[in-house]
Amino acid sequence: MRAVDVLETLELLGSSQWGLVTTTQAHHAGVSKMHLSRLADHGTVQRVRHGVYALPSADAGPLQGLRAAWLATGSKPAGNQPLAVVSGESAAAVHGLGDLLPSKYEFATAVRRQTTQPDTRYRKRDLPDEDIIRVNGLPVTTVARTVNDLATGGTDFDHLSTVVRDALTTHNIPSADLADALDPAAARFGSPDGNTLLADLLKAAGYRPDIRVMELMASEELLRAVAPDLDNLVRQAVANHLRQEARGWRNR
Repeated sequence: MRAVDVLETLELLGSSQWGLVTTTQAHHAGVSKMHLSRLADHGTVQRVRHGVYALPSADAGPLQGLRAAWLATGSKPAGNQPLAVVSGESAAAVHGLGDLLPSKYEFATAVRRQTTQPDTRYRKRDLPDEDIIRVNGLPVTTVARTVNDLATGGTDFDHLSTVVRDALTTHNIPSADLADALDPAAARFGSPDGNTLLADLLKAAGYRPDIRVMELMASEELLRAVAPDLDNLVRQAVANHLRQEARGWRNR
């Protein structure tokens, strides 16, 4: 097979997986390890990790290493049932939560797996479909599930605070969902429940809601203007709630 044909075959394989291919995938497509080695020696492709190569079209961004490690598990972006789901600190990196620096690539698998790769960690877990989301083809635990995993998995308070702040402000995860995600870890941080822990974490991260907006929205006249069909009693209850929320945040 000519070099140009080899590269064309590899590019076709890598077109749906960030410009990355595994030696196993290449072998099934008729490209031998010798072909890959020759291309690597000429600098046409780059060896990202054992058994995974980056093509000229590859996205060399900060997630390339994680994607390569995920492909090395045998999973495919087009597969309906991924063999591994990105989780823990690795999931936080994909979502852009906080400032954690993962020391290992962490994956959740339905069956127990072992690896000789020192930078990879597997955890046997049965994740429901609603706890998994695809991020540019990569199966990752949802933001709320990632917060729960980090909170219950040993992440320290300061790092968790920035994760929770980003989940609220960048991903617009409802505070009620975050409180539910944090509730199982509340006792570990000396909090009575998830709501209290959420408030403490946001305060530590320097987060403050736009109190002025809350106070303005507490005006029943404004609520009537933006929601004219809202029942008077409901409008009054919403206004009272917003006033209480604003007062509460001023006291924090």
